[in-house]
Amino acid sequence: MSIEARMWSYMNALRGKMTSDELVTALVLIEETKNEYKSAPEKAKEEATYETMLSIADSLGERNPFRNSKDFYSAYTVMAQHEQVNWESILGMIDGKTSDVMHLPKVILDKYEEHFQPETKDVLIAEGEKFTPYLKEMVDKYSYCEYTITCQKELYCRVIKKVFAGYKNVNVICKSIYEYGFLMDKFDLILSLPAFGGRNLVSNNEFMCRELDLAATENLLLHLNTNGELVIILPARVTFASGSVADLRNFIQQMYRLIEISELPAGIFEGTGIQTYMLIIGGDKVDAIDDVTIRKYKTDTIPTRVNPATELLIDNETFVMISELEEQGDWNLNKLFASQDEDWQRFMGVNKVFLKDVAEVFRGKAVNKKDINGIYGVINIANLKEYSIDYDSLDHLDEMERKVANYVLESGDVLLPARGTAIRTAVFEEQCYPCIASSNIIVIRPNQKELSGTYLKVFLDSPLGGKLLAATQQGTSVMNISYKDLMNVEIPLPSIEDQMQIAEEYEKELRLYQETINAAEDRWKSVLNRLQNNL
Repeated sequence: MSIEARMWSYMNALRGKMTSDELVTALVLIEETKNEYKSAPEKAKEEATYETMLSIADSLGERNPFRNSKDFYSAYTVMAQHEQVNWESILGMIDGKTSDVMHLPKVILDKYEEHFQPETKDVLIAEGEKFTPYLKEMVDKYSYCEYTITCQKELYCRVIKKVFAGYKNVNVICKSIYEYGFLMDKFDLILSLPAFGGRNLVSNNEFMCRELDLAATENLLLHLNTNGELVIILPARVTFASGSVADLRNFIQQMYRLIEISELPAGIFEGTGIQTYMLIIGGDKVDAIDDVTIRKYKTDTIPTRVNPATELLIDNETFVMISELEEQGDWNLNKLFASQDEDWQRFMGVNKVFLKDVAEVFRGKAVNKKDINGIYGVINIANLKEYSIDYDSLDHLDEMERKVANYVLESGDVLLPARGTAIRTAVFEEQCYPCIASSNIIVIRPNQKELSGTYLKVFLDSPLGGKLLAATQQGTSVMNISYKDLMNVEIPLPSIEDQMQIAEEYEKELRLYQETINAAEDRWKSVLNRLQNNL
């Protein structure tokens, strides 16, 4: 058993269940305390070492993980009897579910390494703790480079400094990539996996986007040499969201060389269902028109913690001109790949509008209490069926009118889940009691002079409509659609007369279909009963 495994077992036995983050803190505090008494080991008594440890913890801004001086000194004594800890292995054991460290899978790191070239000299590895336990291996492999490795926390910085003790080509610093001016240098290659998926925002309003991952992207680009490359992982929203995210996309297209946009496989990052993309962005934009590589990757196996993927395989690939992306207005890969089929070509040739121009889009109301005698029916995701809404099983709510007035549904409203595992759309029909949608549902209220709700459902249920909806999803295994992003979905808009004709035919054939199904079910039950009664 390794020293790391032995210490983990010992610390858990000593303190109870210990998180991986706490273990790292504990080992660093013990090691730093040992260094303080290296020249005078005879002074390393329980109370003295404990007080020293507390002082070190305070300087690191870390919480003391030990219950008392006895627990600390016991661990201190055990660790003093063993060989040197493999510090990178310790960082690599940090669990991303209980800490702010999301590790890069080896299969992604292999893709990062493809960007080391013989002429690569200066390399920035942002938040190096996320590259463990493969960081030292990569630095040793490309030892001709000069490395700057940033860490988000002083604790991680100290650990990585231990990993690279004696390396003259590695500079480890505690700096935040989410703050302007964190460095003055420029680099030939920058590798990053910024924080994403949380609700924290940068405090600096000068960034175009305040989300941590997007602010980091803008910040890191400022540190690229003219011919340098930034390789970065970002969530799907960067490819399609509007507003400030669209401003960032335009900034990249105008000021830098967009080299590659690649969709990564679902589940590639343990503990998150967020769809991710790998972007490769070059330094200063040149006059020459460049192709942009568009890829979708798949894995050789379904990745799990026990059996991670060992290879990324290209599932689909194409090239587009930067002018095509500018014309499209986003980096939606589904649009780019779909543009090669006949359905998309027809779609491009018809009159289209943004959904926000012909409809109001909003989330339903959060409902915290139910009342079987309440006057308001509440439509939840479970009530959305393939072709209709199950009104018989609605929850009910008793609430003051002023609190729900803005959420009361109208005939023709189109409802779809904001999250879940499947996209289902339904058109609301007015009931004998008022109804609202829950907060897990997005409501699309068409301007009835321009858009028919039934026509909209027919389109959204079509293969092309499904692709457009899927493109707004921020999750992989679990769907997560933002109503703000849904506003910017484009839909074909024939005349209202043509829409009504489509809607009437749809409703007529749907009634015939349901009647046929009901008649067939009744006949089958009748035959089955007759046969069983004659046994």
